[in-house]
Amino acid sequence: MTTMTSRQRVLAALDRDPVDRVPIDFGATRVSGIAAIAYNNLLNHLGMKEIIRLYDIKQQLALPSLEMIDRLGGDVIQLNRLGPTTGMPFLTLDRWKSGQLTDGATCMVPDAYDPVFLDDGTIEIERDGRVMARRPLNSLYFDVCAAPLQHAETTADIDAWEFPDPWSEREDAFLEQQIDRFYRQSDKALFGGLPLLNCSFLEIGVALFGFETYMMNLMLKRDLMEYWMDRMLEHDMDILDSYLKIAGPYLCAIQLNDDIGAQDALQVSPGIYREMIKPRQKKWIEFVKARTNAKIFIHCDGAIEEILPDFIEIGIDILNPLQTNARGMDPERIKKKYGDNIAFWGGGVETQTTLPFGAIDDIKSEVRDRIELLGRDGGYVFATIHNIQADIPPEKILAIFDTARDYRF
Repeated sequence: MTTMTSRQRVLAALDRDPVDRVPIDFGATRVSGIAAIAYNNLLNHLGMKEIIRLYDIKQQLALPSLEMIDRLGGDVIQLNRLGPTTGMPFLTLDRWKSGQLTDGATCMVPDAYDPVFLDDGTIEIERDGRVMARRPLNSLYFDVCAAPLQHAETTADIDAWEFPDPWSEREDAFLEQQIDRFYRQSDKALFGGLPLLNCSFLEIGVALFGFETYMMNLMLKRDLMEYWMDRMLEHDMDILDSYLKIAGPYLCAIQLNDDIGAQDALQVSPGIYREMIKPRQKKWIEFVKARTNAKIFIHCDGAIEEILPDFIEIGIDILNPLQTNARGMDPERIKKKYGDNIAFWGGGVETQTTLPFGAIDDIKSEVRDRIELLGRDGGYVFATIHNIQADIPPEKILAIFDTARDYRF
């Protein structure tokens, strides 16, 4: 088969058309990304010189360069909103300054990132006198801890809270710059990477109300939570309208995000999902599909087979990541049962087991097996099951992506 461009390869795979090789996502989303420490180690191993941009402060993810994406066979690049970090949209990506990774290495960080160092080694991020996130000593990541709606009791309390990510002409310009560089000056497929504030109902609720409060409210204050979800949907549509007016013609897929599954079961009952979350997801999807031909990608890991038919029913096109070691998520059975109706993005190597603990040969073997299983009939973009963590050595990262790039059916 004639060699395809990256964009052609991704679009064909998602349409289940023949491809010259399986398309690859290297760090193109905040759920298939790479920790900046691991990225820096990879750069050093390859002898590549590059200024690392720490773009997701919460998860400490690096923004991969086009050069590194090309080196690892990547076909996709992320089209970000101006402020993508969960709960902290003030950490914008159009203004940068010098900073440090958690291991002390030099990097660039968003200009608004001003960490506060406490005596016990904890690092905090503050905004307007409020602690927004906290990283304990020896932790690699920040925990978002603001929960501004934790004490909301009435619809008036919900209405009084202002969403912190309004659209602006500054964001128009930022989006146009990304499109010019990544679409017009490269052949990569563009992925619409939205922050939780624009693409979630359960997970963003946990961030805004706090986990315990939000979960209790779903049961005890249902009317209030339904009111909040409708406000959330209204906000999403306002942002999506602005985002898609510029980005819509260029996207291969756009992100919906809700971690409804845990390792062994759903985090909420199927009834709560179907009665409260699913109808609003459906409206979100209908709104997006009226404005772009991009596929709807949902990040929802864990044991979620029970609601996979619901995802398909409301128009979700792509499941990420297919967490194959969660209960009931055997990849062969899931592919056979649902593969004609939903594509898979991820599932390429176990990030809880094989990648951290397996040998190089184990990693290569699993990558080949997953590509053969998930990719042979199309409907598959290769990626790791979740982000590559900071302690994964360069040799293992290269084993993943060199094997995926070179594999042919």
